[in-house]
Amino acid sequence: MCRKVLALLGVLAVMAALAGPAVAQEKEYVWKTDGKRWFRTEELVQPFVMPKTYFAEVPAAEFQAGEFPSFKYIGKTMERVYLKEAPLAEAAKGHECTWKMVYEKKYTNKVHFCLMNGAEMACPGMTAAGECLGMK
Repeated sequence: MCRKVLALLGVLAVMAALAGPAVAQEKEYVWKTDGKRWFRTEELVQPFVMPKTYFAEVPAAEFQAGEFPSFKYIGKTMERVYLKEAPLAEAAKGHECTWKMVYEKKYTNKVHFCLMNGAEMACPGMTAAGECLGMK
């Protein structure tokens, strides 16, 4: 009897250890096609992680060891280029006030916003000199 109880407790412990990560994964509906028909399936979604590096183009005259040869199109011709890994620049810290054009139905609106430590915030606007009205 004791063996059966301990075996049951062991199975419950293993299920509890494996259930946490399974519950934490989010499911999302994804549209797929087989070339003719579209259908929707529910799949586990992996969280997006921003890469730390990117491939920067290096002129062929400055080629060094450890860079990757590649090709790129310029018009209708293909040219050989070399790529090297470079770190991505981080988001600018501080305050930056700017605007963008937003199309809503048939109308175009100019929307002001501030970038505060990389996040967009609502902004009342800018003066003629380009100073933010939200900072005063």
